[in-house]
Amino acid sequence: METTYLVNILQASIAPFVLISGIGLLVLSMTNRIARPTDLIRRLLDELPNAPERDVKFLLSQVAVLRKRCSIMRWAIFYSIMAIICVSCVTLILFASQVLNMRLYFMVELLFGGALVSLITSLVFLLEDIRITLHSLDIEIERRKGNLG
Repeated sequence: METTYLVNILQASIAPFVLISGIGLLVLSMTNRIARPTDLIRRLLDELPNAPERDVKFLLSQVAVLRKRCSIMRWAIFYSIMAIICVSCVTLILFASQVLNMRLYFMVELLFGGALVSLITSLVFLLEDIRITLHSLDIEIERRKGNLG
């Protein structure tokens, strides 16, 4: 096998890993976002037995919102990982098609399209988590204002 041919094969199969690196950073961000509500749920559940009766309903509602956020982030992470799997398969198929001299372009197009759809879906879930976070913050602000006034 010629060196030039091998370089072309490696370029075709390695280039998608740039996308994997970017998605990997999103996954890192998402795992950090899921860690915070998980810790808060544990703290609120620890506070619950000693909480005044007037705060129990609020604490339970906060736990429910935080649990919903965890679920949403789980789906965001799932779809990001699916995008990484699709891009990895694209890389494998590109490499195999070059080495075996086969035309597998339809599979590459299908998997790359799947990667993009998965990434977009993941970002939609991330936006929903941010929306819920801000809504929950608004509720907390209103609650604190009510306690002051």
